[in-house]
Amino acid sequence: MVHVERAAQQGTWICCVPCYWLRRSKAVHKALLTFAMLLVTSLLVTSPVLFLITTLPEGEQPRECVPVDEACIRERDGPEGLCDSKACEEASKQMVAFMKKGVDPCKDFYQFACGGIRDQQPYRPSSSFNMLQARVDDRLHKLLGNRTGHMVGVFEKLGQFYNGCLEFKEKPVNFTPVYELLRELGGYLPPKSIAPADITPLVSRLLRVNGAPLFDFFVDVDLYDRSRSSVFLDLPTKHQEDAFFAENPEERLRWAKAYSMMEKQRKRAVHEESRAYTMIKNKMEEQRSRRIQKIVDGLLPKTMDPKDRASETDLLLQFCLSLSKIYPKHKDLYNWVDVDQRVYVPFNMSYLQESFGYIRWGTLLNATLGAATADLYNHSRNRERPAYGYDDQLVYVYVTAPRYFRSLGKLLNRFSRRIIHNGLLLLYATDTLHDIVNVTGSKDWELSCFKLTKDVFSEIVGALYVQQYTPQYLENLANKVGGLFERVKETVAERILVKSWLDEETRTQALLKLNSLRGRFHVWPGFHNESLLAREMAEVEIDPADFFHTVLKRFRQVRTVDDKVLRRNVTEKRRHPYSVSAYYESSTNTIGIPLAMMIAWSWSWDAGPAYAAHATLGSVIGHEILHAFDLHRRRLPLDPDMNVDQWLWITPESWKRLEARIECVARLYARSFWRKVQFYGNDVAVQFDWNVTRNENVADIGALQISYKTWHTLTNGKDRSLPGLEGLRPSQLFFISAAQTYCSNMTAEAYILSVELDYHTPQPERVNGIMMNSQAFADAFRCPIGTKMNPPNKCTTW
Repeated sequence: MVHVERAAQQGTWICCVPCYWLRRSKAVHKALLTFAMLLVTSLLVTSPVLFLITTLPEGEQPRECVPVDEACIRERDGPEGLCDSKACEEASKQMVAFMKKGVDPCKDFYQFACGGIRDQQPYRPSSSFNMLQARVDDRLHKLLGNRTGHMVGVFEKLGQFYNGCLEFKEKPVNFTPVYELLRELGGYLPPKSIAPADITPLVSRLLRVNGAPLFDFFVDVDLYDRSRSSVFLDLPTKHQEDAFFAENPEERLRWAKAYSMMEKQRKRAVHEESRAYTMIKNKMEEQRSRRIQKIVDGLLPKTMDPKDRASETDLLLQFCLSLSKIYPKHKDLYNWVDVDQRVYVPFNMSYLQESFGYIRWGTLLNATLGAATADLYNHSRNRERPAYGYDDQLVYVYVTAPRYFRSLGKLLNRFSRRIIHNGLLLLYATDTLHDIVNVTGSKDWELSCFKLTKDVFSEIVGALYVQQYTPQYLENLANKVGGLFERVKETVAERILVKSWLDEETRTQALLKLNSLRGRFHVWPGFHNESLLAREMAEVEIDPADFFHTVLKRFRQVRTVDDKVLRRNVTEKRRHPYSVSAYYESSTNTIGIPLAMMIAWSWSWDAGPAYAAHATLGSVIGHEILHAFDLHRRRLPLDPDMNVDQWLWITPESWKRLEARIECVARLYARSFWRKVQFYGNDVAVQFDWNVTRNENVADIGALQISYKTWHTLTNGKDRSLPGLEGLRPSQLFFISAAQTYCSNMTAEAYILSVELDYHTPQPERVNGIMMNSQAFADAFRCPIGTKMNPPNKCTTW
């Protein structure tokens, strides 16, 4: 959802009476909606995939099946039997290892399906989403270390950069290059010195070396015109500590005592998990304050008077911590943005300058971006250039969370320009440069090098990952996932047609939106384009004797997006193929599944059981499809006619009926899930904010039901078994597979952070909440009515 903020404008309307009548007539409107619903339904029901399923030829002769025709393959090879391939054997071992014997699945299905995970190695290869990324990263680690012999040709410099980082650990820690760079960027301004009145030049210089203490920006595909790029203003780079708690036992004892004191002093009205989370935040802020103070000690002149030094340190710390405090809270972001993607509010250049006058935005963009890209925003260069871009559309800069940028303006007015200047340099050194030179501060320097390499060579690392597979294999895989996507869409369409809370207008709008929904499963072809990759790497310079300046040069290259295909239009490149994170993109009504996730269950199509892909990828696809119908996906009227309906796809009447179903989920979760965790020797009661998780909970419950129905329609409940699991029915294996994608082994601290900072319900509540609302699950495990996993009153939306 994107709404536009712009200055008030007046215009003239020319009306035609017949057009006005056609637009306002309820009878005409209803007739058009009915026609559209019938048309869309017919298109969905008669789709090619469904046609293949329902019109299979008969006969005993060997059948020729196309790779994406799963129904044909199942009929040809037989729907049942034992899968004894190596992939199936490994999948069986993993499934058994995660399960816990002796647990009643009707009392606690998460413990039944995932209770054995605590006995596993923390990064054991797994199909679990929580561990799949670790497996992908381990593979990339081996590639970068040239253990597979891939670091040649266009990847040679990438390997040199990674190895140079590893070797940098052997050198003594030296902060001198950091302070030299800060002097180049403007240097420390002592008291009584004259500071520049405009911070724009400094902000631009910092952005060009990958510094974003106030805000960041990137270039991506325009949300309205996919043929060109636009600038997106983003929230600032926020430093995150790798470890929240010190390993020093004395440090842990100190924080345990502090928590006990907080426990006694706080009123009981405050939720206990808030106290625990406050404790974690205080620890993180203390660590960051120590880091800032360490940088300040080297930044201030050694000859400075001790009193002036202490005063200056306090002022700089106050600026840095104040800036951290206006960073949006997680729950505030939820209210400002859509789940799983930010709302980018378009500002034209004049309104951008009017709204946030503390930066000269035209100057900033021209100075920071490449010439051709900057020209799109620089009307002063060409006086004859019209105020409109291509196709008479205004050129927009898309702003993330404008409320933050307004708060930023108020904060900057509270500090002198000199303190702001010094504070920005300090934050850049603290959040960007410190981890590069302070090799002794990292518990795992090899992991730090891996993260840095991915950060500054993300597209090349993506190409390295993709080129493990042939284009033909990737094409076949994308087509198979595309076939699954179409089948899941058909199931969603069937649900839309029968759900009673939808009125006819909402039903029609939902079907229209579903029909236009697209999936991105094909890997960007540029990852196999050797000449394109070679051009990108040609300008990379690796200095084995000076790793710090090698990184600095790469920072500058990454920020130069002009004419660099690999560094712009991130959305068009299907995000990073090695990330384990599916997404729904509202601006294009598209879902995307990265390559790493598709490969994880590709064995399901190689004579494996169909439930493996349907319970995992099918559930993910269903989940992302349902985000197209998120509960808060409303729009502001872009049309000057203020009578335009505010609802994007749902009428107020349907919304009221839907709200009752949402409340059902919230009440059921509130009754069923209440948990205590051990935190510094205290039992901390964890309570959930069901308003924040409601979109994800509704999508979770609906996705499982939709993926199960899709699988059952294809197989009629008959599927292949895995070695050692022949005693379990295919329907039971479906639900075990679905649950095990969320298996996790987290500490109490990680659990508290998950509750506070994640839009999803954490495990094990997420798994049990999904299953207890599924009648098919209760039937598969024959759970008596009234048991925890089979409550008499279930909640369902889709």
